[in-house]
Amino acid sequence: MDTTLTYFRKSAFSRDALVYAGDLDTQPAEGTLPSPVYYLDVGSRHINLCRNATQVTSPLLACKQHGMLGRSATIRGGIISSAHRNGAFSNAWTFVYMAEEFKWSIARWSNRWTLVDGRGNTVAVFERASFRASKIGTLSIMPGHPEHLVWLIVLTCELVHRTVKSSERAAHGS
Repeated sequence: MDTTLTYFRKSAFSRDALVYAGDLDTQPAEGTLPSPVYYLDVGSRHINLCRNATQVTSPLLACKQHGMLGRSATIRGGIISSAHRNGAFSNAWTFVYMAEEFKWSIARWSNRWTLVDGRGNTVAVFERASFRASKIGTLSIMPGHPEHLVWLIVLTCELVHRTVKSSERAAHGS
């Protein structure tokens, strides 16, 4: 059985995200169950994956983007990985885990993103929410992956989301 996670914005004007287990339609009220399983601390050049909002200073994974346009990144925390954008005008990202390359594929005009491994096997699928104020989308990760890879998938999915949102803002002149 695959792992399903739902991403929500922390608040209307926050870049940060809360990630809940399961496929949820609405965000649970703060202090109620279920509690988020991950907290994504998102800055202009970083994304930190944390167990919760109180552990921002000691994240599970810390991603720092490099370069003038942030087209590459270093990811640290129990593992060291790198990630890069797949082209100057691409929203897709590739990252490395245990010497294997994983690539997020983003189809134009689609809210569905697919992560494939170096052999072309689907590892995860993200369904971006349409027209929702707080829900970002739902991530389904195929079973049998180590915890560090799951963390990388959760973090890089947010990296892709950020890139797509930035491209959309640029296309619409805002």
